[in-house]
Amino acid sequence: MMEIIKTPVKIPSEYRELFNPDWRYIVLYGGRASGKSESVARSLVLRGRQERLRILCTRELQMSIRDSVHKLLKDLIDLYRFDDYKVTYDSIINRTTGTEFIFKGLRHNINEIKSMQGIDVCWVEEAQSITEHSLDILTPTIRKEGSQIIFTFNRFTELDPVYVKFVMNKMPKTYTAHLNYDVLERHGLLPDVIALEIEADKENPALYAHKWLGEPLGQAEMAVIGREEILKAMQRSDVNSEGEWVVGVDVARMGNDRTVFWSRKGLKSLDHKILSKYPIPKICDELERFVRYDKKTVTIKVDDTGVGGGVTDEMKKRGYKVIAINFGASPNDKDKYPNWISEAWFYMAEHMNDIQLLFNPDLLMELSTRQWQQDTRGRRTVEGKITYKKRGYRSPDIADAVVICYAPAKIEPIRVIF
Repeated sequence: MMEIIKTPVKIPSEYRELFNPDWRYIVLYGGRASGKSESVARSLVLRGRQERLRILCTRELQMSIRDSVHKLLKDLIDLYRFDDYKVTYDSIINRTTGTEFIFKGLRHNINEIKSMQGIDVCWVEEAQSITEHSLDILTPTIRKEGSQIIFTFNRFTELDPVYVKFVMNKMPKTYTAHLNYDVLERHGLLPDVIALEIEADKENPALYAHKWLGEPLGQAEMAVIGREEILKAMQRSDVNSEGEWVVGVDVARMGNDRTVFWSRKGLKSLDHKILSKYPIPKICDELERFVRYDKKTVTIKVDDTGVGGGVTDEMKKRGYKVIAINFGASPNDKDKYPNWISEAWFYMAEHMNDIQLLFNPDLLMELSTRQWQQDTRGRRTVEGKITYKKRGYRSPDIADAVVICYAPAKIEPIRVIF
């Protein structure tokens, strides 16, 4: 006998169409905290207890089971004590009905997915990342009579293929809904911490519109930092220079890359210096002159990856306080960023209204043209130097030195050397 569950399964009424078998496509898009993913997961878990279903859970890229909705489904099964489900590392099966959840990424498993038979429901999560090619293969693959494909996503650009195909050019038997945080708010399900974050983000209209209202980013908005904010920082003259004296150092790695020193006191930039084709000992000599041989009050933060490690070690030997920075190291907020340098760039963007920068046309160009994108886990990742240079720009050495200089200690994977 199935156990009686005392905890009610709550799904906002705005998601009732998830239980309507007449739709071939169900397209749910909008901002964060709208309940899209949890509502789909709840509906599928419930449907899977009522009849035998073969459910494919997919996304464009899935490098491991951790990138899938497996954990979300497992957590719901545990929450509601649905003991009729057997959860394994890479599958979920209902012992009573025989319902099976399968987890596959599209891009690297497309041939395997093409050969799958008898899929009743296909749930495509993070569908803003799905390519037109993947869509063209997926939709005829889910061909069982009465089968459904469910898409959930937050729009990324104006022309996300899934949005163009199913919303702009609406396919037959398609249900679409734009859903935002007000869905949970109306039902008393919006957590207080999220409500506070939403209110805070209203100070930044572009961020608020994309993050919470599901509006797409334009091409210009893919830049990490807006040109207008940078210019204001370069024109600002009333920033107090009280605070720590910090020097950020980005060390040249190859070819035409430059070594850059950038100094600040508090939030006010003081000076900078650019070197080309200097060996490590000479870079350290110039750095000592730049900080006026002051070993007691200055903190030097060095890009420690590659040849930068030589500067760190040499300045240590000379008696300076050094913080070694590894661009690829783990960030403080692993759910939002894949590495330290991405988190540091977005910290810079968030605090641009508080700082004062020296006017420098190259810095303006480098800060305003560095772009970002979402990775397979929905985290914001800043493009690497190699990618940036392939778009036609020279290495953003000045910008990286500034970002190193301003990034706070609390987000740094620090190793302090005295």
